Amino acid sequence: MIARAHLHSFRQSARKVRAVLDLVRGLPVERAFDVLVFTRARPAEDMLKLLRSAVANAGQKGDYQPEGLYVSRCWADGGLMFKKMEPKAMLRHGVQKKRTCHVTIEIDELKAETKKPGKGGGKK
Repeated sequence: MIARAHLHSFRQSARKVRAVLDLVRGLPVERAFDVLVFTRARPAEDMLKLLRSAVANAGQKGDYQPEGLYVSRCWADGGLMFKKMEPKAMLRHGVQKKRTCHVTIEIDELKAETKKPGKGGGKK
């Protein structure tokens, strides 16, 4: 892990954010930028800001360029839940849960994959 960026108490459910994070996990940073720009889901814009923050953090830690980085890990955990009461029939109330989540993106250096000769793993 070269750099990491956190977003705490983001006002979107973790389930919806995970769908966007699944699109960019494992991609090179340049490609992940393109995917997030053209994704129409609501969390995509904020995930783009978070990815830019992680790349900037990598630039502060060392002399890393975005071309040599990829999204190594990203996840969304559930956060606080705001509970809003709404009136129901017969003097009861219902609870509306307004969910939040904590999002983390980690980036790492791209490594050149080297194949070892004679190590084919297929069946014959």
